[in-house]
Amino acid sequence: MRAALDRAALASLAILPALAGCEFGGPAHAQTRDSIMTNVSYSLDGVPGTVDTAMAAQLSGAFRGAAGRALPAVVQIRVTARPRPDSRTGRVHPPGTELRSRSTGSGFILDERGHVVTNNHVVQGAELLTVVLTDGRDYDATLVGADPYTDVAVIRLNGTPADGLAAARLGDSDELEVGDWVLALGNPLGLQFTVTAGIVSAKGRAINILESPDNTQLEAFIQTDAAINPGNSGGPLVDLLGRVVGVNSAIESRTGFFSGAGFAIPINLAAKVADDLIRYGVVRRPRLGVIIQDVNAADAEIYGLPAVTGAEIASVTPGSPAEQGGLEMGDVVVAVNSQRIGSVTDLQATVARFQPGDSVGLSVIRYGTRLDRAVRLGEFAPAPEQTLTAREPATGVHLLGFTVGDLPENLGGNIGLRDESRLAITEVTPFGPAEEALIPRGVILLRLNGQPVRTRDDVERIVAGIEVGDIVSVVTLRPRADDAAPTIFNYRVR
Repeated sequence: MRAALDRAALASLAILPALAGCEFGGPAHAQTRDSIMTNVSYSLDGVPGTVDTAMAAQLSGAFRGAAGRALPAVVQIRVTARPRPDSRTGRVHPPGTELRSRSTGSGFILDERGHVVTNNHVVQGAELLTVVLTDGRDYDATLVGADPYTDVAVIRLNGTPADGLAAARLGDSDELEVGDWVLALGNPLGLQFTVTAGIVSAKGRAINILESPDNTQLEAFIQTDAAINPGNSGGPLVDLLGRVVGVNSAIESRTGFFSGAGFAIPINLAAKVADDLIRYGVVRRPRLGVIIQDVNAADAEIYGLPAVTGAEIASVTPGSPAEQGGLEMGDVVVAVNSQRIGSVTDLQATVARFQPGDSVGLSVIRYGTRLDRAVRLGEFAPAPEQTLTAREPATGVHLLGFTVGDLPENLGGNIGLRDESRLAITEVTPFGPAEEALIPRGVILLRLNGQPVRTRDDVERIVAGIEVGDIVSVVTLRPRADDAAPTIFNYRVR
């Protein structure tokens, strides 16, 4: 059977009567679904069928509305960092390569104070962070704090727009169900501010990508088939109301690119971590003092469980909050503050939302008997505090991201410069602001900040009035080009 409509099929198309003149989101919403139904009947290779185009249009409108509400809060994060040492050789970088690298990630604006949520792995080792808004404006940013055990980080813009920031609306990741539509937003593969759609494929996934010295890393990922690729990390996963329900963090792939399974940190967990980082600079991690494992069929039979579900306490640390609260080895935790616990991940993610010192109610099954116990949570040692890697401050002409040298005597005359300029850009600093602005090496420098320059003293005089964060304007000319015309570059020095 052919998969396309032929002429006969096209001739048989008939649009049934529909409510005319209505747009979704307008007065038509006051009508019943039946009253706005638009059906298209068709015949494909003699097989009749009907398409409900109104439902498709409603879904399209939902996607459009969710993207429109969520996108203004999405940011691109440009990172300049020192390469991390190879875990096997200890070598910081291969011979002959630069000592810095550049990458991009995503994030979303948490509040009007300029806090941005992203992933720890996006900002790890960074020397310089630049945040680009959807309207094209960019700001340097400071690292507020990062937690490698959940892969959440918070940065803050250095300065905020005069007209304010579009903060994201947060949803409730506990309300997500498998099969719910979600959108992944971010900056994948160098493509700015992209939206992809999919469903929630699973919840509470642990994929063993995080590590901690005391095994307190926490993975309770939302799995989705919305396309997530390199560069999406830190961007929001949103529901059909445009509310953030997760923080895009990882993909399962043999190629390094999307292959059907992406993972996001539930926003209920990420928001608690972000709040701790803003308030305290570190994450305050509550401690029960138990070793837990998922329940299997044998456990369910021995412990008298009604189903193969819950988190089994395999060991209780002496003197721990769990022991003081009356928990014992072999207890199976089935609820925390009346919230159902179905697995180890459920218990870890639920407890992690509390603060050390909070009292929580645990419901356990002890060999067929349900018991309630109150436990006052202790505290794990915090993760090491992280800051931006120190970088040597640029001074003088190095602020511009390039160096200048004398123009060869015969070159200026060949292109008709005569007395206009005698300087060339001899080197462009790798990963510097001039390189980011795409200024090429070897061009002739004509003007700087609107002023003509003929000597190095001219450049130094103008640079003396420039500070980090200022915008500079550079006019250059390509040498040895018959059709060469001046080219202007405007960029911010960092």
